Amino acid sequence: MDLETLLGLAPAWASEPCLYVVQQVANGVPAPASRCGASGTQLLASSEQDLPYGSGGLTGLLGRMTMYNNYWLPFSGRIYAALSIKKQLVAETDRDRTSEDYDGGVYNMDRGSRTLVLAREREFHAELDRRGLRWQQDKRNELFVSTRDNQDLIAALRTIRGQKMHLFTKDAIVEDGAYHGGARRSRVTIVDTQPRRTQPREAAIPSITVRLSSDWLDQLRAGNPSMYARLINVVRRHLQPPTETTVHMRPADVAEMRAGTPRGNQIARALTQVSEEPVAVPPPTPRVTRATAVREGLRTRARVYTRD
Repeated sequence: MDLETLLGLAPAWASEPCLYVVQQVANGVPAPASRCGASGTQLLASSEQDLPYGSGGLTGLLGRMTMYNNYWLPFSGRIYAALSIKKQLVAETDRDRTSEDYDGGVYNMDRGSRTLVLAREREFHAELDRRGLRWQQDKRNELFVSTRDNQDLIAALRTIRGQKMHLFTKDAIVEDGAYHGGARRSRVTIVDTQPRRTQPREAAIPSITVRLSSDWLDQLRAGNPSMYARLINVVRRHLQPPTETTVHMRPADVAEMRAGTPRGNQIARALTQVSEEPVAVPPPTPRVTRATAVREGLRTRARVYTRD
């Protein structure tokens, strides 16, 4: 069956993981080797989906055949057989290490995303190698040759354990009556696994790392109260939600800051510390408004930082 015909039929089971036998055809002449691989390698029993590049948003066998059909243009491809495989995470006992999570479930320590269809693909390739059908002996890929119009490749696929096997004629898809569940003995020993589950934890206590210069450390060791206050303000600034600080200034002070005069630079340096250190604002009196008190506090602190 041509790949375009399969994609037009789009059977429901073809959206699941499958092993397949497919061959490229150029101007009516089949390629010297067929592809015997796996599709839906990342499909799990949960919501994860295998969406390879060029699959057109399809999954499983349909997604892989869409990718082949697009890559082989202007030529075409033919599919001969497909074996449906259950969605399941597994671990191969001779390659992967397993352990138990806090809930007693077994998970794969080495490759947590290994699925059953990948293990069955390895068995499929091992059976094809045993029959001497590999196209290039020095490469470990999915290309194999057939001497009987892919019938020997299909016979090897019948030995793999799966769910249902389908054969493809020119215009129809038929269930393989010669498939009886695969061989009893497997070339790859596997155990079923599941995604690792971690113990629920409470929200972590927020923490920050403050890098201090040697001068700052010396001031803290000397017991400088202003340095302790600045350090506490740094920590508080990260643990508390940010707040906005509004400073009312005279137009003359704003003009000096924009002009970059020495006094304007002093005011600017004082303003940069507003979020770190509170401004010492004297209480307002009948003759001193709060805006005047804020300006006086800024001037006082600006003079302090200028002396430093």
